Amino acid sequence: LDKDTEKNDRLEQYLSKNFYKTGSLIANSCRASIMLGLDPPNHELRDAVFDYGRHLGCAFQLIDDVLDFDPSDHLGKPALNDLRQGLATAPTLLAAKKFPQLEALISRRFKAPGDTDLALELVADSDAIYATKQLAIVQAELAVIKLHAALPPSPARDALTHLAAKVVYRNH
Repeated sequence: LDKDTEKNDRLEQYLSKNFYKTGSLIANSCRASIMLGLDPPNHELRDAVFDYGRHLGCAFQLIDDVLDFDPSDHLGKPALNDLRQGLATAPTLLAAKKFPQLEALISRRFKAPGDTDLALELVADSDAIYATKQLAIVQAELAVIKLHAALPPSPARDALTHLAAKVVYRNH
């Protein structure tokens, strides 16, 4: 594999892991609400709300990745917690496309002295935070598209649409 393909594969694997970490919880919760609340079952609606939850969960996790690079103490956990735990999140993986030297840091899980500081500097010098936010916005938009295709206008649909925007524009 060439380096670009490997980097894209790493990002795809990361996004897949995020589904199992956050997206599946939200997606399956949405699906369960439809399965338990409708008689007779509506399989198209069940699948649409699952997709809504999948995309919403991905957007949530991407913004969580961005917030980890925020030095203010409003998350209840220290900034750069993911890097300190040896985790390469979306901003770091995206920054590695511009700064290949991040690959060595990612491979050793940011364990060498100065790795965390260098990773922070390279992420800050790239457009990775912006790109991660844009990726989250796309995921939230996909969630809303799935929702609007399956549900008629209603206060409930409006609330779920608002939730997708709130996930993306949150600061904690």
